[in-house]
Amino acid sequence: MICWMASWGSHLGFPLIIILVLVIGEKLLLPKLDSSELDNKERYMTTAEIIRNRGYPLEIHHVVTEDGYILELHRIPSGRNGISANRSRPIFLQHGLLWNDFAWLMNPTNNSLAFILADRGFDVWMGNSRGNSNSRRHVSLDPEKEEYWKFSWDEMGRHDIPACIEYVLDVTEQKKLAAYVGYSLGCTLFFIGAINKPKVNDQVDLMIGLGATSSIAHLDNFYYYLGLFVKPYHFLLRMTCTTVFHSNDSFSSNLLKMFCDSSQFAAELCLHLLFLIFGYSESHYESSLNAILGHYPDGSSVGAAIQFLQNSISGESFNHFDYGCYENLKRYGSCTPAQYNLSLVTAPVYLISGDRDPIAPPKDIMWLASKLGNLKSSIQVDSSFTHGDFIWSTRAMELVYLPLIRLLPMPYLNSSNTTTSSIFPVAMYIFYQWLQNLIPDVKKRTSEDTVSSSYQKTFSRIGKTRRFKLKFKRFAR
Repeated sequence: MICWMASWGSHLGFPLIIILVLVIGEKLLLPKLDSSELDNKERYMTTAEIIRNRGYPLEIHHVVTEDGYILELHRIPSGRNGISANRSRPIFLQHGLLWNDFAWLMNPTNNSLAFILADRGFDVWMGNSRGNSNSRRHVSLDPEKEEYWKFSWDEMGRHDIPACIEYVLDVTEQKKLAAYVGYSLGCTLFFIGAINKPKVNDQVDLMIGLGATSSIAHLDNFYYYLGLFVKPYHFLLRMTCTTVFHSNDSFSSNLLKMFCDSSQFAAELCLHLLFLIFGYSESHYESSLNAILGHYPDGSSVGAAIQFLQNSISGESFNHFDYGCYENLKRYGSCTPAQYNLSLVTAPVYLISGDRDPIAPPKDIMWLASKLGNLKSSIQVDSSFTHGDFIWSTRAMELVYLPLIRLLPMPYLNSSNTTTSSIFPVAMYIFYQWLQNLIPDVKKRTSEDTVSSSYQKTFSRIGKTRRFKLKFKRFAR
C-alpha cells in the first residue's frame, strides 16, 4: 500500500486527490468541453513525429554517457528551404526540468526556435535529458528499478551535456558548436558541465541562456513554500518508494489530463495551475497550451526535483546536491554541500531574462551575471515576460528569438580557399537577414507558413529576371 502511493509523490501529487473530487462534482454540474476546443493532434505525437509533420527532415541519434545512460538527440539538418547541413554549423538546444525537446517546437512553425534556426541555415540538434520519455534507457540499468533514478543535476550536468556536445562535434566533424542555447535547467546543466569539464568551454562559440537558473533564492511561485519543507518532503518520497518524478504516463498525470479535458471550467483551472508555476502570460498560443499536457511534465528523478527545492532555500548560492551532513562529509569534506564556482565557466555567455519570471527572477539573474567567468551581455525583456513566455509567447520571435539570432555567428562554414561559389551562399544569407526587417508584422503571424516561406515570396517579387530566380533556387538547394 505504501509503494502504491508513490504515483502521487510528485509536485502535483497530493493536490490531485482534491482534483479527483472536483472531477466527479463538476461532471454533474457543468457541460463537457467541446472536443474541438482541445483538439491539437500534436498533443498525441512524439517530437519526432511533430518535426516530420511540419515538413522538416529529421535524424534520430543516441548518445551513451560515461555512466551508461542512453540519451536521444533529434537533429534537423536543414530547413524546409532545403539548405544542406554539410555546409552548416551545428547549434545545440537543451530544454528545462521535466520537459523534453517539445519545448522548442510547441509554437507555430514561424515562432518555434528550432524551426526558425533550421530555416536560417543552422544544423539544429536538440537534447533530451536522462529520464524523460525520449531518454529513458541505460546500457545495464532497468528504468523500472530505483537504481536507474539515482541522479541529480550534478550527474546530468557532469555527464550528459559534455557527452552530447562531443557527439555532435564528432558527427559533424567540427571543432565548435555555433552556439549552445539552454532554457531554464538547460542552462544550469551547461554551467555544471563547463565547471567539471573545462574542455566544454572551448567547444562552443557562445552560450545563450534563456531564463537561466543557478541560484534560485528569489523563487516566486508555490515551489518556494514546498522548498521550506524539502527535508520532510524528500523523506515522504523515499517512504513511498517514489523513483520517477512525475512521468507523463503516471497515474497522477493521466488523472490531471482527464480533469483538464472534462469541461471549460477544468481547462481554465489547469491553465491557472500552469501559470502558477511559470508565471501569468499575457500572450500565448491556445493551440500550444492545448498540446502541452501530452508532453509536460515528462518525468525526471526525485533527486533532480529535490535539488531544485534545496537551492531555493540555500540563499544566493549554486550548490551540489545536499545528501545530509554524514554523506556530505564523505563527498565534499564538509557538513554542507559544496558550491559550484561559476567563474570557471569561461565560454562567452549571453543571458536573456524576463522581468516577470518567477523561476529565474531578475535578482537571481543579476547574481548569476556577477559570478560568471566570461559574461558578454545580460538582456532583460521588459514586457511582463514570464518563464513560460520563452517558449509559448506569441511575441517570442520579436522579443527573444530575433535578438538571439543577432548574437549568433554565421551559420555556414568558413573556408580558407574562398571562391566565388563559396562566397555566394554567405552573401545570400546576409541578404536573407536584411530582408527580415522588410517583412512587416512577424509577431502577428500565426499560420503554419514559416518565415523562410515569406522570404521566398519576397525573393520571388524582387527577382524580376530569370537569372536571379535560378540563382536563388540553386542557393536554396
